[in-house]
Amino acid sequence: MTKQDLLKAQRLSRAILLDILSNDKLKKIDNFSELHDHVDANCLGGVGQSWHWLHDEENELEILNEAQNMVNRALGVINAKIPADSNNAEGQ
Repeated sequence: MTKQDLLKAQRLSRAILLDILSNDKLKKIDNFSELHDHVDANCLGGVGQSWHWLHDEENELEILNEAQNMVNRALGVINAKIPADSNNAEGQ
C-alpha cells in the first residue's frame, strides 16, 4: 500500500468515524464488525453511494480494509476503559 493509499484510507476512516460518533448507539461499539448488528457498516462514510470517490480507486478493497482497521483502532481508544486504580490526575 502506498503512502497515497494510506492517506485515502485515513480520509475514509475519518468520514466513517464521524458517522459513528454522530449516533449515540454506534459510538458505544468498539469493533467495526459489531457495527453490522446495527447498520450496514459498509455504507458508513458514504461508501455505499455509487458516486463515492473510493469506487474510482484501483486499490478500492485495500483502501477500504485499511480504513476499517483504522476505525477499529480509533474505536478501541475511544471506548477504552480506564482502570479505577490507574495513576491519573483525577484519582490523586
